Amino acid sequence: MKTIKISLALIFAITICISCKKDKKEQNVDITTGLHVKDGNYLSDKCGNKVILRGVNMGSIFAVNFGLKELEEIEKTGANNVRIVLGRNYEDWTNGGTITALTAAKIEPIITSCIAKGMIPILELHDFTGSANAAADLQQAAQWWTSAGIKSMLQKYQKSIILNIANEPDNGSAPDVGYADANINAVKTLRNAGYTCPIMIDAPNWGKDHVFFLYKGKALMDADPLHNLLFSVHAYWPTNGLFGNYSDAKITADFGALKQSGLPIVFGELAIADIQNGLAYNINYTLLMKLCQDNEFGYIAWWWGFNNPGANNQLSMTNDGLYNGLANGGKVIAIDDVNSIKNTSKRICQ
Repeated sequence: MKTIKISLALIFAITICISCKKDKKEQNVDITTGLHVKDGNYLSDKCGNKVILRGVNMGSIFAVNFGLKELEEIEKTGANNVRIVLGRNYEDWTNGGTITALTAAKIEPIITSCIAKGMIPILELHDFTGSANAAADLQQAAQWWTSAGIKSMLQKYQKSIILNIANEPDNGSAPDVGYADANINAVKTLRNAGYTCPIMIDAPNWGKDHVFFLYKGKALMDADPLHNLLFSVHAYWPTNGLFGNYSDAKITADFGALKQSGLPIVFGELAIADIQNGLAYNINYTLLMKLCQDNEFGYIAWWWGFNNPGANNQLSMTNDGLYNGLANGGKVIAIDDVNSIKNTSKRICQ
């Protein structure tokens, strides 16, 4: 019996040792050879430079030729990133608008074009915007990212991309604990599939609830074995809106709280207005830009605009997809303001 006990103890010790080695291997992935979050605090490039994101959102799935022409125009702003709107299916405008499954071959030219132009591709899945079931839908999103064709292509560019699991995957119905758990599970699915790149998580309640990160941000970061997460707030905070008013004083205080948290915060959507029931409610976007600059937070403008007229809306920065077509608030954000993309963006070390 003594021999059996010793053997069982030995087996147990070996099992623990193997487990420790496996965990150690996971933790020892060297993420510093590409884009990575430094000390759970800020985004860094491979040279160790702090990266403050300055860029625009571009709806590839709505654009002719998936937005390759628009990328050439966005490059002229000096943007250091493009947040690329993807969907599991899209309307193929080269084939009469036929609904077509999105493939890796369709996405890859956008990625390589961005990288060649010195712009970080931030890839987001738009299918679950405003979800009423974040737990199920975030897992669906993770399963799409880890599907064979998509995964094998994206992992070739791990050092250069940011993966935004899902756009605004909560309509305000998810409790904080449930939303945190849903994102933790999605992150684990991605990490277990071999993704090592920075992963971006949107705030709940259509991306607007920044307070969630103050309470749950550290737990999210700790749950990622690589501690390589970015937290994105969508600043649809109108001065006088139907669903809440955001004074300059409140916005300034909110930025202060986010800065105090020490978390890697990005304003993943910054727009001139919030569209509510078809009406535009103005946002003090120049204040948001200033506060992003003062606090070293990234911002990504919503959204560029296209040479496909049917894809434009009240928030399009340009209605023809051209740099020279930038107008009104879009031109202010991209060029004119002292805190514009052109005036504050710095390209990364490649």
